[in-house]
Amino acid sequence: MTAQDWTFPRAQALPPYAFVVTDAVKARVRATGADIIDLGLGNPDRPTPPEIVAQLQAAATVTENHRYHPGRGLLPLRAAAAAWYARRYGVSFDIERELIITMGAKEGMSNLCLATLGAGDVAVVPDPCYPIHAYAPQIAGATVEYYPATTEVAPAKAINDAIQRVAKRGQRVKLVIANYPQNPTGQVISPDALADLVRVVRKSGAMLLHDLAYADFDFSRRFAPSIFDCGIDRDEVKSFAVEVFSMSKSYNMPGWRIAYMAGNERMISALAHMKTYLDYGTFAPLQLASAWALEHGERFPDEIRNLYKQRAQSLVEGLRAAGWPDVAEPSGTMFVWTKIPGAFGGKRSLAATTELLESAHVAVSPGVGFGPGGDEYLRFALIEDPPRVREACARIARVLKSKV
Repeated sequence: MTAQDWTFPRAQALPPYAFVVTDAVKARVRATGADIIDLGLGNPDRPTPPEIVAQLQAAATVTENHRYHPGRGLLPLRAAAAAWYARRYGVSFDIERELIITMGAKEGMSNLCLATLGAGDVAVVPDPCYPIHAYAPQIAGATVEYYPATTEVAPAKAINDAIQRVAKRGQRVKLVIANYPQNPTGQVISPDALADLVRVVRKSGAMLLHDLAYADFDFSRRFAPSIFDCGIDRDEVKSFAVEVFSMSKSYNMPGWRIAYMAGNERMISALAHMKTYLDYGTFAPLQLASAWALEHGERFPDEIRNLYKQRAQSLVEGLRAAGWPDVAEPSGTMFVWTKIPGAFGGKRSLAATTELLESAHVAVSPGVGFGPGGDEYLRFALIEDPPRVREACARIARVLKSKV
């Protein structure tokens, strides 16, 4: 046996990542000199607010900030995160036991799954979903049971049905993952519906992980509901659940890799223990600038939410005018999720994405990358201003008209 004969089971078990499956087509089209309007990856196009960057620059000049720091995150950022929760949701967390800083939401959720799940465990996850919601449990060795993330079924019922399917196989669900406002569908949830979801998970005996990355992007209210402020006793929710919030979207800080997770002490402790072996946390000046943003930058999420709401309206209007039927405005997030029109002749998402790239020079994300239930859909990211959006829609209109 040589090194070439070894298998890499975890890596080989993973399909191509949703955001890179069309990279080869994109590169080929770009090589022709085409101007691609890229609405694929949800990568904020606006810079981090300069006031936050100034805090980073100042902190980076302090020599001691270049050293290793506590794995749970710097005290000022943990305190700012706890104050954020108290200010918004009226819930308090012990920053030594119930809150941890992570290197982005993906890292926190992935390492939480590694710390708490293993072979034989079952996780219930949405379909469609942000890919890490399905693959973090699988990387940890667990199996996944999907529940439909659709407006046609109440979230609590969808999750309960999935739990019952697992029970009929003689197994128990160990972890349920939810995400509202939801990527990729743009769905939001009311406090009452979120409470019903929490009750279903509590009754099952499973743990709950709620991804609140788009907390500031519920277009119907100032901020989306939290599992810790949905009408159920907060200490009871803390007994089995955690929630994660990311700085990436609300503050245009995707490359900074700052997020925090709060809730159940055992789950937070398990994640902290895992992280002691894997990392020393994010660069201290990034954490200190993030703490300043949470304490002083409340206006930034307001401005950014309004930007995405306006872009969503512009894109939806443009697609409808282009002849793309049944495009619904998202209720939140920074995406438009829409069914592939019949004009594409029954093509599934990868083929439709390829056609849009080759014929319209517009890049989107194929729905299949977000789960088996997404293969009849495409996701448009709201990362271009109205003039480029109008140009993208004009190009799409020409493609659709050519099919008539």
